Amino acid sequence: MEKPGIVSVTLADIYFQQGYIEQSMEMYKELMKKEPYNDVYRKRLSAMKKDLKAKQKASFFKNR
Repeated sequence: MEKPGIVSVTLADIYFQQGYIEQSMEMYKELMKKEPYNDVYRKRLSAMKKDLKAKQKASFFKNR
């Protein structure tokens, strides 16, 4: 994925709310580069990873 032009928490949250989890995660990764010790970013990214993993797992079993 190419590097996003605009990076903000608001945009990352909008992506997430609209179901674009990967794009939201990429944006939070960029935000963490700017603020590596921001616990809020780290927790949100961790929660998104878990959510994405759960959705992928559910999709796998649904399509079997």
